Amino acid sequence: MTSLQLSLVLVASIWAAMNTLIAGYTAVNGTRDRILTGCTDEGIALGYAHRRIMYQNDWLPLKAGLAFVSLAFGVFLLFLPELAAESGLLRPFCYAASLLPFGSFLGFFFLGLRDRRVIIAVLDAAKTGQ
Repeated sequence: MTSLQLSLVLVASIWAAMNTLIAGYTAVNGTRDRILTGCTDEGIALGYAHRRIMYQNDWLPLKAGLAFVSLAFGVFLLFLPELAAESGLLRPFCYAASLLPFGSFLGFFFLGLRDRRVIIAVLDAAKTGQ
C-alpha cells in the first residue's frame, strides 16, 4: 500500500473508532447513572436485583469491552506503518495518533475501577436498605 492509502485508512479508522468510543462512553455512563440513582431515565424505580443485573450484565462487560477496543485500536495504529512501502512520514503520525486510544484505554480501565468501587458501595447500601 502507498502512504496515501494508509493515511486514508488512518483517518477513517480514527473517525470510526472515536464514534464507537463516544457512543460506548455515553451508553456506559448512562447505565452507571441508572445503577447509582436506582431510576430509569423516565423516573421509574429500579429494585436492587435489577440494578445488580444491570451492573453485571451491562455496565461491567461494556466498560471492559471499551477498554479492550481502545487497546486494540492503539496496537493497530502502531502496526499500520508496517504495511506501507515507504512509511517515513506516516510512522510519526501513527505513533502520535495511538496516544489517543492508549489514553482512552487507561481512562476506561483505571477510572472504571473507581466507578466499580462506587457502584459496589451503592449496591451494598441498597441491599441493606441504607
